[in-house]
Amino acid sequence: MEYNEKDLIVRSQNGESAAFGMLYDKYIRTIYDFIYYKTRHKETAEDITSQTFFKALKNIASVDSSKPFSSWLYKIAQNTVLDHYRTRHIAQDIDDIYDISDDTDIVTEIDMIEHSKVVKTYLQKLAPQERDLIIMRVWQELSYKEIGDMLGKSEASLKMMYSRSIKKLRDLMV
Repeated sequence: MEYNEKDLIVRSQNGESAAFGMLYDKYIRTIYDFIYYKTRHKETAEDITSQTFFKALKNIASVDSSKPFSSWLYKIAQNTVLDHYRTRHIAQDIDDIYDISDDTDIVTEIDMIEHSKVVKTYLQKLAPQERDLIIMRVWQELSYKEIGDMLGKSEASLKMMYSRSIKKLRDLMV
């Protein structure tokens, strides 16, 4: 039996762990991708994703089921990433850096990393809010409504900001 998101939220608020599990299953990949893009480190993204869903479960009672769950969840993810960067330690174990699994296609991964570096270089030249907007629209495929709920901005202002940000990005890349 399929439930709509509002039903799952209400059921989760009533203590049904299976309902929260369905929400988790629906959003785990997109939240992980969002966090991974911001951290560029697999284990860190996994840890922050876990923290995000733990915080969501702990605070599920505060969700307004009339608003998109995804917006609330992305806001938690964004704040958890910010908390991570505020408190992270720079030192990193060399073994963690070279942890490459046997099924990794090294050539494809290196090519992807190089392309990501180029894109990231240009994105870094944008203001943080412009960069986040492009990431949420292009990579996360969020609607302007979802982004607006998360950032507290109108759809119209986000469309304008997106248009200007893309133009700025194109100008930087020329």
